[in-house]
Amino acid sequence: MIQNKNKIAGLTVFVIAFFFITGVAIAKTQSVSLSPESVVAFSNESVAIKIDYDVIDGNKTTGIGIRIHYNSKVIDNITLSDVYGEGMIGQHYSPQADDKNLDGDLATDKFIIVAWAGITGNWPVILGLPGTLATMNVKIKSDAPNGETKINVSASAVAAGCAFEGKSATLLVQ
Repeated sequence: MIQNKNKIAGLTVFVIAFFFITGVAIAKTQSVSLSPESVVAFSNESVAIKIDYDVIDGNKTTGIGIRIHYNSKVIDNITLSDVYGEGMIGQHYSPQADDKNLDGDLATDKFIIVAWAGITGNWPVILGLPGTLATMNVKIKSDAPNGETKINVSASAVAAGCAFEGKSATLLVQ
């Protein structure tokens, strides 16, 4: 039994040393997911999609800035409601052209920006993780073509030492 404990302790020390020596570390990942992942939408109507947030290792951070990308031939506008207020530092609802293809999707051509910050490194304080940062109200154009379109999320800013993971939503316009 003591021999097994020594093996476990030795393995633990080896793994920790490996991470420090090689520079490999398990980084935090800030995750923003749009839910539901798939929504049926009709021309000239609005659908609600939640913007959910989590930090993969469960730790709090200094905030996040995100872009919500969409196809302006299908979507008339996106507004936010029920926005998590703590640390809110900016909302830029005026659509901006996605000239640099920041989400890697050529079908999206516009985006809006929203950002939160917490200088103590304990953001979000009140919101439990995972939690909802806002609800997007997506207005479909009256002349929107039938078919699928994506709403993507990309990071405009992440907390130091964090990676970013964004999960899109698909609208099936009918």
